[in-house]
Amino acid sequence: MSKQRMVSATILVGRPDLIDLGDDVDYVELDEALEAAASSATEITILGGFYSVEPIIALCKQVRRSRRSACKVRIAVGIEAKSAIPATWADMRRLRDKLLKSGFRDVVVAVVRSSPVHFHTKLFRFLNTTRPVWFVGSANPGSTRHELMVRLSGRHEALSAYVAAVFAKAVDVALSPPAAEITTLRDFFMAGLLCHKPPAQRLFTFDAFRFDARHHERLAEALAGSSAVSHANPRTQGFGFDLRSPLQIADVDDDLDGDGPSGSRVQIRPYSIDTVFGWWMPQAYGDYVRGKVAQDEAARERRLAEIGATLRTPEGERSVREAFASHVETLGRFLETHGIDARPVSNRELRFERFVTSRTKALSDPVTVQRHARSMTLTGMPDIWEDGVAVEEFERSFFEDLAFRAGGTTQPTIVKSILARLDDDTLSIGSEFEDALRDTIAEEPWSDDDWE
Repeated sequence: MSKQRMVSATILVGRPDLIDLGDDVDYVELDEALEAAASSATEITILGGFYSVEPIIALCKQVRRSRRSACKVRIAVGIEAKSAIPATWADMRRLRDKLLKSGFRDVVVAVVRSSPVHFHTKLFRFLNTTRPVWFVGSANPGSTRHELMVRLSGRHEALSAYVAAVFAKAVDVALSPPAAEITTLRDFFMAGLLCHKPPAQRLFTFDAFRFDARHHERLAEALAGSSAVSHANPRTQGFGFDLRSPLQIADVDDDLDGDGPSGSRVQIRPYSIDTVFGWWMPQAYGDYVRGKVAQDEAARERRLAEIGATLRTPEGERSVREAFASHVETLGRFLETHGIDARPVSNRELRFERFVTSRTKALSDPVTVQRHARSMTLTGMPDIWEDGVAVEEFERSFFEDLAFRAGGTTQPTIVKSILARLDDDTLSIGSEFEDALRDTIAEEPWSDDDWE
């Protein structure tokens, strides 16, 4: 080993508590070691496959303000997919601006493109005049996970050449971002969203009787005609008491109780494909759907708040209790008339009082109201492409659903868009659609204009 270059016997560990690392091991906390090295640096170089903006800024600001103007900062990060170019550019420009405003004068922030593979390096170099200290290992800048790095002191020609090659290839964020061309299936899917319908609680329905399977069959036959049961929710199997009915609130949506056919009036099926991870939707449709979901959830929130406010009034409380008594009486007669021997729930009056109290409390809390008003969650597509099994299952499910819906008499918007781009009537099974889409976008990148 060169006298100029030495590997420290002390290892650097982030979150050592994960493995109960003992005092007999020669280690120091990674954050403490990085901060100590940064505090005396005249040049800071950071390479990361992923990043977190604020921790990078905090690390650089370990340099005393009076010395920042003379300290160079060089940062290069990777990018998950071409679809992430705009967001990454915005983050890195924000990082650069904050470093400049904090007193640094010579700052270069760059992005390493993701093609053909993801840039995954984790390296820190702190130069103190002419002597560098290197940290190499698993930690991305700003990581809060369990990490391990080693420290090297002194010159290292190969590492220096590697860093130079990275910045020669990386694109400075001071320049315009490159076009986010979609030429692979990974790029195609990463330019999309996953849609999830949150579970809906039966917020307003109380079952006064217990029914078994035999009762449900008899009940269904009896409900073919008029039931004459007061304040009942016919959508529920137990024909339960509907708390909203006696409050006489206009435009009450059945979906608020999780009993509607879709749980939301915002339709996502025309714009998405069903997969093992949920409904996948291109960002081009996501902006439209997000707007519709926001409107729908705002309306639901207003209705829930109105119901809660009415429940809290003396008139509302009295109406609910009187209505429940009428419901129990008329439902009892209905069951007797049709020979349905369902038993009342035990401690019915006490349970109903608790039910009303809990619903009144829930609808008095803005956070709870907002949660119950939620009809759809849209989130960015995670990068699963390092997990071969997950990728295979996801892509298979996508193309199987595409093939199934393409064979229908009518096609939803998203399917029409893909079929128009593939322009091949002979495709019939999922694997054929997969091969066709892969080949098509490799020859000519997919663009937002391809979505109807």
